[in-house]
Amino acid sequence: MNELGSKLSALKNITIDMHQEVSAQDRLLDESNQAFGGLGQTMRQSYSRMNRMISTRHKRQLCYYVTIIVVVFFFFYYFSGYLFGSSAKTVPSSEGSAEREHEI
Repeated sequence: MNELGSKLSALKNITIDMHQEVSAQDRLLDESNQAFGGLGQTMRQSYSRMNRMISTRHKRQLCYYVTIIVVVFFFFYYFSGYLFGSSAKTVPSSEGSAEREHEI
């Protein structure tokens, strides 16, 4: 009988822990939903402002030019490491006189 009582007590503790975990996860999901709901509203407002801004032909062309310049800049920035910084330097190893090749 004592064994059954200890098993029931353990089961009760497990269910209490599960309830607390589910409640914590529910609160986290509610907070995430509120945060992302506000983000969606902000994105819609930004999109509508952007559409108003590029409504005329000249402004639209300016946006295209700026976008192209930014994309080209990041393209060159990203690949400049491969073009100009590809030489590996040798650094003496702390393990005796053996040298290993490291990117610095």
